[in-house]
Amino acid sequence: MTLVLTSSPDRTCGKDVVFSCLGSIYGACCSQYNSCGSTLEYCGSGCQEGFGLC
Repeated sequence: MTLVLTSSPDRTCGKDVVFSCLGSIYGACCSQYNSCGSTLEYCGSGCQEGFGLC
């Protein structure tokens, strides 16, 4: 079974909400706190690779 991820409409991301940050207006990285952004806080340590860029 393949999981199809949807671009986050509200900044949330990760396995609990099944949203990706790729293509999101909030940023392409999914932080360890399940939020999309584009700074080191989102893209650095703890970033969730399967739900955005790291």
